[in-house]
Amino acid sequence: MSTILAVMSAVVPVFLVAGAAYGVRRAVAFDVRTLSSLNLYLLIPCLVFSSLSRREIEWGLFARYAGALAAATFSMLALLYLVARLRRLEGDQLSAFLMTQFPNLGNFGLPVVLFAFGQEMLPLAVIVLVCGSFLQNTVGIYLAQRSRGAVLSALKGVLKFPMVYAFFLALALQRLGWRPPEELSGTSVSEALALAFVRGVELLADASIPAQLLILGAQLAETRLETGANVFLACLLRLCVAPLLAAGAAWSLGLRGLEAGVFVVQVSGPTAVGMAVFGVQFEVKPAFLASVVSWSFLFSVVTMPVLLYIVLYLTG
Repeated sequence: MSTILAVMSAVVPVFLVAGAAYGVRRAVAFDVRTLSSLNLYLLIPCLVFSSLSRREIEWGLFARYAGALAAATFSMLALLYLVARLRRLEGDQLSAFLMTQFPNLGNFGLPVVLFAFGQEMLPLAVIVLVCGSFLQNTVGIYLAQRSRGAVLSALKGVLKFPMVYAFFLALALQRLGWRPPEELSGTSVSEALALAFVRGVELLADASIPAQLLILGAQLAETRLETGANVFLACLLRLCVAPLLAAGAAWSLGLRGLEAGVFVVQVSGPTAVGMAVFGVQFEVKPAFLASVVSWSFLFSVVTMPVLLYIVLYLTG
C-alpha cells in the first residue's frame, strides 16, 4: 500500500498541474511560446546550476549516465528504423517516426523524478536532462533535416542553449571547491553578493518545474489530435519498449539502485514536446509529431504509474 501511495503522490500532481494549464489555455488565449522561451533560456539553466552546485557529481557517474542514455537512444532508433522499414515508411514520414523516440526529460521527467525520489535525486535527473538535450538537439535536428545535410547546423544549435553553459559552470565551480552560501556569516560584501546571486538563481530554479508542467498542458491544448496505426505504434514503442531498453542500458553501464531507477523513469516518459516544435520548424510531419506527443502523454497516465510502482518496489 505504501508503494501505491508513493506512486500516486508522484504522478497525480504532474497530471493535475498539466490538466489545469490545459483547461486555462482552452478558455483563455495566451502566448505559450513566450513562456516556453523563458523556461528554456532562463529557468532551466538556473535549475541546472542550482541542482548541480549543491551536490558533488562524480565524473564516473556522469559518464555512466551519458553512456546509458546514448545506448538507449541508439538502440531505440535502430528498433524504430526496423519497424519503419517493415511498414514501408520513407522520406519525412520515416524521419518523423524516428523522432518520436526522444523522451520528455524536462516537462515530464523532472517533476516525476522530484515527486517520486525527492529533491536529493533531482541532480541525477538534471544530468540525464542535459545529456538528453544534447542528443535531441543534435540527432533530433539531424533527423528533421537529414535530407538537407544538417550535421553542422545541428551541432551549432546545441551552443545556443544556456543550459549547456550552466552545466559546465556548475561542474567547474564544484571542482574548484566552491559551494553556494546558505546564509551570511560576516560582513563581507563579496559574500553578500554571492548569497544574493545564489538566492536569485534558486528563485528561478524553483519556478522551472511548475513552469514546465504549465507549458506541457498549454501546448497539449493547442494540438489537434490525429489517429492512425503509425501514431499509436510510435506511442507503444515509446512507452512500453523504451523502458525495457533503458533498464538494459542502465544495467550494462553499471547503474544500480536509485541511480538506475531515476534513469529508467526519466527516459520512459512520453515523446518530447520539442519534437513537435522541430516538426513545425523544419516542416517534417508536424501534425503527426504533435499527435504522438499528445497521445503518448495521455497514455502515460497508465504506463508511468505501473513503471513507477515496479521501480519503487525494486529499489526499496
